[in-house]
Amino acid sequence: MASREEVAQVKDRHSDRLLDLPGVVGVGVTEDEGGEYVLTVHVETDEPEVRAQLPDELEGCPVRVVQTGRYRKF
Repeated sequence: MASREEVAQVKDRHSDRLLDLPGVVGVGVTEDEGGEYVLTVHVETDEPEVRAQLPDELEGCPVRVVQTGRYRKF
């Protein structure tokens, strides 16, 4: 199980590339139901073509895809 810091380092190394993918609006680190830290990729819509471009894991860290819609500044 990776620590929060280790997953954050993976996020830092891959965020730019992930954010360049169509439909990806954010990248973060969250804790899953089992208490394991995962890389979370936020997408505008959860379409098959968006999911197809995302990995299941990066550097051994699981990737969770979450549909959040487009982020807006307030």
